[in-house]
Amino acid sequence: MDVLSILFLLGFLLVFGLIVYLAVTSGRKDFQRKQELAQQAGFAPIVVEPNLVNRLSRLYHRPGAQNKYELRNAFRRVIPEGEMYLFDLVETSSDEDSYSENQAVAIISTSLALPQFTCFPKADPKYALSGVANKILEWGMTKVGTPIAFPESPEFQSRYILTSEDDPNLVRRFFEQGLVQFFSRTQMYMLHGMGNIFTFSEMGPQFKKPDQDSLSRRVNRALEILRQFQTRSSQ
Repeated sequence: MDVLSILFLLGFLLVFGLIVYLAVTSGRKDFQRKQELAQQAGFAPIVVEPNLVNRLSRLYHRPGAQNKYELRNAFRRVIPEGEMYLFDLVETSSDEDSYSENQAVAIISTSLALPQFTCFPKADPKYALSGVANKILEWGMTKVGTPIAFPESPEFQSRYILTSEDDPNLVRRFFEQGLVQFFSRTQMYMLHGMGNIFTFSEMGPQFKKPDQDSLSRRVNRALEILRQFQTRSSQ
């Protein structure tokens, strides 16, 4: 091997090593930042168990897709109603990891009896291309489950798309018990629910790197949603 080839190989190894180092360092810093925020909100880091991964993966399952998920930066807090988690959900099926959730909240409680559903926010009508974006979104959500319309609640219809893969009629009856009115007063919420577990997050640039205020607000909103779901689960 000539000198030029050796130099090229050494240069490649140096660049590769630098990329790996930066990735590890960035991941460590990300965990430390999220851990600090989580601990201030009463959470503690956990060793992720396969059962928890499986339960959350089921909520984000797409019919016909071969998705594979990992939980990262996961934290747990015990609440009177059960358990609350903060987590990143990462889709690892493709060559590049894709974050489905960034510090979303999951709540598991025996007081819940939820039908299987997904609730996704529509684009704000004030933006010029929101109509086109929402048409594309509505088409995409038909791949997730059966859309459930609420023509009697135009405010909810303008803000969210609600679908169910399992039982749309059951979800309709569940949300007709005041939940449509409740969520009509909210914006940019994302929810996945089934049985005794649901997840909650919010869309928007302000949530990509949560600070203490936005994390506390997200936790409090998740608890508010829990109370709404508990009331309907007991009926």
